[in-house]
Amino acid sequence: MSKKTKKLNLILFAVIIFGLWTPPHTIQAQSLALTQTFVLFNIENSTAQQLAQAQALIKAGEGRVTHTFPYQAIIANITPNTAQQLTTLPEVALVTTQPVELSTVDIYGPNARRYAGVWNSLIAPPVAVSEVSLAATGNSDDHNDALIAPDLPPADELGVAANASVTPGYYQTSEFMTGSVAVGIVLVESNGSVDASTENWTSDEKQQVFNKIVAALNWWSNLEPRANLSFVYDDHYSNPLPTGVEPITRPYYDQQYWIADAMGALGYSASSYFTRVRDYNNALRAAHQTDWAFTIFVVDSANDPDNYFSDYYFAYAYLGGPFMVMTSGNNGYGPANMDAVAAHEMGHIFYALDQYSGAYQPCTSRSGYLNVQNQNSQYGSCASNVSSIMRGQIVPYLTKSIDSYAAGQIGWRDTDGDNILDPLDTELPVSTSAISQDGNTVTVSGSAEITPYPSPNHTNVTINTLTNVQYRIDGGNWQPSTATDGAFDSPVEPYNFTIASLLTGLHTLEVAALDSAGNVSEVYAATTITILDPIDGGLDTQLDHSIASFSSYDSVTVKGVAYHLQG
Repeated sequence: MSKKTKKLNLILFAVIIFGLWTPPHTIQAQSLALTQTFVLFNIENSTAQQLAQAQALIKAGEGRVTHTFPYQAIIANITPNTAQQLTTLPEVALVTTQPVELSTVDIYGPNARRYAGVWNSLIAPPVAVSEVSLAATGNSDDHNDALIAPDLPPADELGVAANASVTPGYYQTSEFMTGSVAVGIVLVESNGSVDASTENWTSDEKQQVFNKIVAALNWWSNLEPRANLSFVYDDHYSNPLPTGVEPITRPYYDQQYWIADAMGALGYSASSYFTRVRDYNNALRAAHQTDWAFTIFVVDSANDPDNYFSDYYFAYAYLGGPFMVMTSGNNGYGPANMDAVAAHEMGHIFYALDQYSGAYQPCTSRSGYLNVQNQNSQYGSCASNVSSIMRGQIVPYLTKSIDSYAAGQIGWRDTDGDNILDPLDTELPVSTSAISQDGNTVTVSGSAEITPYPSPNHTNVTINTLTNVQYRIDGGNWQPSTATDGAFDSPVEPYNFTIASLLTGLHTLEVAALDSAGNVSEVYAATTITILDPIDGGLDTQLDHSIASFSSYDSVTVKGVAYHLQG
């Protein structure tokens, strides 16, 4: 058989199996039974690197870390096989899906008991004494508790400052509720230097605050798995930060004093207390390599008869951050229902608007990265009237309820139904910049990037990163390229690859990019590569795949073209 005949047979074989080829893809996660699991590390040995090793093991096992307590504990949804693998790590002290006897973890230090206490409260939450009455009668939320941060620069200036990068900037610490979030938990303690000290945190109160905040964030994490939420906590609850004033005895706007005091104690000294908190948030985001960050301030109100500030505020948050504030008693909700209050306030952090009538938010108000209307508001005749966490009260929290409009405001919308939330549904343009040949070996270089999902009213940003650039020849199997800097881990990546031993003829090269949200380039970078025959130069014959036909088992009609590659 001649060389040309062999080549024709190879091409005919390619025609037959062409329908088996698939577009570029990442390995899809299998449908595995995941169980929420508590992992405790030995405090004497655990480090950030060892914690990262455990997290990588969980990710490799198709699990998901939901809560990280640096650097001693994590809570994750994992398989039994991954749980068994974790127990083999020498720095791991405990892996369990059951409640923990607190006295058994004291040997690992005081934080171990705190984290185990959170875990116990999460999987076996105590029944709140006031749940029944609040669920039946509701609790008055009679003012708008979603505030606007006074330090934000004008929108045009914010856009100019952020346009240097597609990643979130200094003021963009909670654009949409997906990905990883660093959370600073800050309790403040009056020291009597300005006001008389009337409140003093007890150990049980501090633990309860911690338990309830984690429960609230866990509520959001479980509500929308596609958001892939994961929280990392910075602890300033076990040792509250000092202030000269007694916050609960003052109006809410006197936060300027006690927040400045608390942030000053952490070393942040900007003239604006908002800047101090933003500096803290951005430091947390950088330290823990998270997508977002915000701070939760909690004021002790155990001895205050109404659990309000003096101007009747008890919980509020700034739309889009940088922080939220709660009193420990939260009006009539009580300490036992702080999780419901915290969940509502976190909605504001990610731009969800109030929906109870006393907030006076009309149906046509818009908010969030996707600029979604407030059509489930109780103030006016709106398109929707369903239970939702943004209406306040206990029932929506207990029933895990959020309406589609509030969900859209925090970024939980999937317009095209591809199972990727809109803010993560990015475009991935890819290009080839240089192609060199040495005989039948071809070396290609180029670049890929992420184009953020466009926001109607915010600066366009993405938290996605490129995970690979793949290529294929003549519609064959996809092959991985190499990141020029050694790893695909940012929104812009140069790449390169070499293809050896290409057959003689014309070849179509296609290149596509993939990102961390599961997106694939819709338009491939395509080019034609010519490989000359070393014996007879450019003389060649190739089939036209589109017009090959099979008329019977013993009769095949094949059409093609004979040509000379050198013209």
